[in-house]
Amino acid sequence: MASPNPIAPGAALRVLDETAATRTWNWILARQGLADSRRLISAWQVADAVLGLHAARLPSPYAIVAARTGDPAVPASLFTSPVRESLLTVRCMRKTLHTLPLPLAAAAHTATLRFRDRDARRAVLNAGHAMATIDRMIDRLCELLHDGPLPHRAIESCLATHSRDVHTGRLAIKVAWERGTIAYINATTAWNREARTFALTSAAYPALDVSLTRDQALTELVAAYFDRYGPATIRDATWWSGLSATDITAALLACDRAIIAVATPWSEDHCLMFADQAEEIAAAEAITTGVQSLGHEDTALKAYFQTRSRYLGGLPQQQAFNQIGEALPTVLVDGTVAGTWSWNARTASIDVDLTRGKIPPPIRRQVKVRATALTETLRTAWAPSLPSRRTCQVPIPAVAANSTVADMTDC
Repeated sequence: MASPNPIAPGAALRVLDETAATRTWNWILARQGLADSRRLISAWQVADAVLGLHAARLPSPYAIVAARTGDPAVPASLFTSPVRESLLTVRCMRKTLHTLPLPLAAAAHTATLRFRDRDARRAVLNAGHAMATIDRMIDRLCELLHDGPLPHRAIESCLATHSRDVHTGRLAIKVAWERGTIAYINATTAWNREARTFALTSAAYPALDVSLTRDQALTELVAAYFDRYGPATIRDATWWSGLSATDITAALLACDRAIIAVATPWSEDHCLMFADQAEEIAAAEAITTGVQSLGHEDTALKAYFQTRSRYLGGLPQQQAFNQIGEALPTVLVDGTVAGTWSWNARTASIDVDLTRGKIPPPIRRQVKVRATALTETLRTAWAPSLPSRRTCQVPIPAVAANSTVADMTDC
């Protein structure tokens, strides 16, 4: 039985049949650049449109931008100073790395800070340290970064001379990063490499506004989610954000935009969306998004949990997600999962695995053309590995997993 609208219990219910739901889903995808006629022109635009580039795996930001732009130079711009200065990578939604425009980064950081700060304090306590000890090391860390960013290994070595071991220094880095005192910057020039550095946040991002209260940050973040991904359920939003249903509901109630409930084929529970967007979709010309190649952990898939049938089309979830719940690099056809793709390090090219028996030959030919184009885009900023005795084909996320999450979560 569908749950009532917790935001506007007396509002009329809008009902989307299968055709209207498909039209709405393709509108959402096209709006974020996943349609040939609606490509975006900058990495900042993409990061804003998708509400952050998932960055827990090194290839993800590059592939997510490449999927929504028509020029290989756009994803490659992620490695340039102007773009790096306009996007901040923070650990926020579901305690995972996301690269966001500064206003969204500030909201995401503040809205999720209490959970990450709690975890950092627990790590300090479990290591047998007093917070005062870590605070003194953070003061030393800030002195080290006064003249500019430093590689993380250099920071660890310097801090180790003032502590008993490297592990204590790593704890100080973790706490300072979670607080927002320092910022993580990947200074690489390739999508499959990491050059991890840290900088003082205030120096590297002087335009960053960290004055939001948690309630304000929650409202901005949740409103941004429903603006980009509605209609969606409360369960979808809690899955994407890691926030509680109470937080999501309170944030929606604080929004200054009218919200309506929507019945869809995707879930027994009603979805929620902004009323003005419902009217915009109804008035817009229907669009089909064609063949699109999404990157690993692409938010177009990751944004949903309860309503994943909008893109699975009856397929089992393992067709689009791995065993630990990560969204695979996926081929969509008009918004429906049609297969997956992977980076073949041996041939430096894309391999595609389409769903058997469901993709007609004309679409297969289009997929092949798209795979060729994506291969060239990925080659533009790929650093080949040193030769080894064993060369194997691997899914793109395994090419170079970002060690930042593992190191900082485990320390």
